[in-house]
Amino acid sequence: MLNRRTYFLLISFVPLLAVACLGTESNENFVETVVVTPDGPVLDETAEPPSESGSQPDPIATRRPNSTATPTAEAEETPESDTESVSFYLGGFRSINRGEYIDAERTFTTVIELEPRFARGWDGRGQSLMLQGKYEEAMLDFDRAIELKPNLAVAYSNRGLTRVALDDMDGAFRDASRAYELNDESVAAQMVLGRVYANRGETDTALAWFDLAIETDPKDGSTWWWRGRFYRDVMGLGNAALSDFNNAIEIAPSQGALYIDRALLYIQADVEPDLARADLEEAISLSQDPKIPSIIERAENLIEVLDELASLIQ
Repeated sequence: MLNRRTYFLLISFVPLLAVACLGTESNENFVETVVVTPDGPVLDETAEPPSESGSQPDPIATRRPNSTATPTAEAEETPESDTESVSFYLGGFRSINRGEYIDAERTFTTVIELEPRFARGWDGRGQSLMLQGKYEEAMLDFDRAIELKPNLAVAYSNRGLTRVALDDMDGAFRDASRAYELNDESVAAQMVLGRVYANRGETDTALAWFDLAIETDPKDGSTWWWRGRFYRDVMGLGNAALSDFNNAIEIAPSQGALYIDRALLYIQADVEPDLARADLEEAISLSQDPKIPSIIERAENLIEVLDELASLIQ
């Protein structure tokens, strides 16, 4: 019989989005819309406050003609041209994309020191903290970003992701709903809503949200990853989960977390253990430079599970 520690390892991975697509997405949006002015930051003082309607977003609405779910336009605040804010800001996301989350935190701290009212700087540091597992600190930065710019959709979606990690599903629902209200193409908001509905046991609605996330951005490996986890952990559909994990790995082959989840599926399905071991070894290899201790530890723990299972068979 597997001991309690091993059983815990098999069933209780915290859902994370340690995939750099969100940082890249924020980076690209900023580059496309930035207009540098000599008069200092252009701050949005007319943003509407968060909705208090409590209405639930419809995951199918964006597929219907004459949909009422339309994104809200938002003005971009911009650092001054004579500071290094822009280069530091972009550098922070480059660090996130490389998995260098501590360096990203330091870089975004510099952005905040240069432009303390630049909401996206606070959101960027929040992302770097979230990806380090510093959820409470990340929440404070997302709060500040939203305080400065109440219609910044990405800050709501990132705060929703953080609330999922903190198991605050009601808060995650509120934040993701607001992010989706502001931008119905927010993949992060769609995935958080899928996770919330899955947690509530409303599997059809959850699947609709995950499907919409993939439809919105099929080239984002995290969309396939989140649906794969849903198929595996909630629906118990091993083949569907494997297909999604394979797609995620094909899109983002350098993300060690993806190999861990596929390996866990192999272990749960009791298939050829060599497949699981190969994925775990690949996850460890990918997490060496930069070193990601959490991924390495999880992979090593699951290798111990495989060794324990092998000893029981002998």
